[in-house]
Amino acid sequence: MRITTQMLNETAKRTGIPINQTSLLDYVNNDSSSSQNSLLDALKKDDKTSSASVSNYKKLEKAASALKKQADQLAETGEKSFWDKFKDSEDPSQAYEAVESFVDSFNSTLASLKKQTGVLDKYYCEQLQGAVGEYQKELAAVGITIGEDGMLSVDREKLQASSIEDIQNAIAKAASKTSFVADRVASNANANIESATSQYDQKGNIMSQIANKYDFWG
Repeated sequence: MRITTQMLNETAKRTGIPINQTSLLDYVNNDSSSSQNSLLDALKKDDKTSSASVSNYKKLEKAASALKKQADQLAETGEKSFWDKFKDSEDPSQAYEAVESFVDSFNSTLASLKKQTGVLDKYYCEQLQGAVGEYQKELAAVGITIGEDGMLSVDREKLQASSIEDIQNAIAKAASKTSFVADRVASNANANIESATSQYDQKGNIMSQIANKYDFWG
């Protein structure tokens, strides 16, 4: 059966994959690492997660889950939201700390994604960068800049010189989209972990036992 972009978009709507100008099928077909122009052929690569990468997927899942939680908080709007309690506060330091924690988790998640070779990992890496890249000017205005490698950095003085309202307006929408992608990243990482740890090697040893050797230091 031939898989078309329209079919992928319909699946994306059901599964929660964000649809943008670059579809997953287009991404796979343009990926130089894919020797086939078949989505199924490309996705088969993700089914063969090595035991050495299980530890990395665990770290990725942890980072992405933390990112989603922090992004959800920063995406809040309206009365009694996270931001609302700082608008008239004499000490909004917790708000600044929340932004810096968000940036740290974003960078950790992106760095972990870049270490993976799965086609979905590469796709989500692109989507994660796009989630904040769309608001580059707004973020830069409150001290959050995007490097050439996609990593975020914070100018603390510029951030603290900005009003809570300006910071909220700059980051809320970006955080909302980041949360969406982070949730997909965490789910995909978990799926790869479960896939790898449910397989058996040639000697009949459970892969999860082997994976533990690579996770000795957590």
